[in-house]
Amino acid sequence: MGCEEKARLAEDYGVATAAFAEAVRGASTKYRTSTSAEYDRLRRISDEARLKSEQTRLAFEQHTAAHHC
Repeated sequence: MGCEEKARLAEDYGVATAAFAEAVRGASTKYRTSTSAEYDRLRRISDEARLKSEQTRLAFEQHTAAHHC
């Protein structure tokens, strides 16, 4: 039987990573056409998504290390 918490954490990480990738894509495609303020906003969104991705990865790694699952 698989660990439900591990599966949930893996799903969270996948969702957060996809959101980060999308935020970076959005910022990079608008880089040349956006105002400085708009670019700063897009960059903040990307930074927040990166942090969320890192946090979910860490939670997954901590769980698997603690529970050996």
